[in-house]
Amino acid sequence: MKKFIITLLLFITFSINAQNNIAWNQVGVVANDGYGSDLAETMDKFYGSIEMPENASVQLLAVYHNSPDHKPTHYINYSGTVEGLVQLRELRGGADYNAYTNEFSKYGKTISNTHGKTFLRFNTDDTEDPIAQVWEWRVEDQGAFVDAFMEMLETFKPDGYMSLGGMFGGISKEGESHYVYVTHDSYQAMLEWGPKTPAEQKAFEKFIKTTDKFSEFKGTYSIWTVNSWN
Repeated sequence: MKKFIITLLLFITFSINAQNNIAWNQVGVVANDGYGSDLAETMDKFYGSIEMPENASVQLLAVYHNSPDHKPTHYINYSGTVEGLVQLRELRGGADYNAYTNEFSKYGKTISNTHGKTFLRFNTDDTEDPIAQVWEWRVEDQGAFVDAFMEMLETFKPDGYMSLGGMFGGISKEGESHYVYVTHDSYQAMLEWGPKTPAEQKAFEKFIKTTDKFSEFKGTYSIWTVNSWN
């Protein structure tokens, strides 16, 4: 009966979130030493001068905390509806865009390009929080992973925006396939994030133990928003 209830909750949540889910394309960048601000200025000259599609946005994100083998110093994140991202992709061309990419290449280089979509989104009013954390897994049983995540959220109620999603293109040799993305409105909120009661701690630990059976945790990193357009 408990598994049926969790499955029912999952179906309801998927139904509620279906129209709110988004697609994304994330580009990993390594900035030349001391040139992070030049990357931001170059992006602003281009994306600040075009008429952005209504249902798409661009963010320049700086990596704040990461493991020693995490290579990108920045991410360029394109997100929105599929239609909005297609319209935005059509604007990323022509003489002005070529001039932008030529200028951008003076200050950094692209080392990765991935895309995916969200499955579940919570607290969507907080998507503009300036700091975020990302956890990544290689998942062998997506259904079981989502079930375990939903069961955890029956007890553990996160602050800020949270999304669970999958990666479907440009996956690294490490095999990351799923992620959890959580935002924070301040550095203090990021440091204080996590289970705050014994019940939440127990739910959090159960999620980890359960998902360890069919997934492999690949790592985490935190980012802060340098600038956003639309």
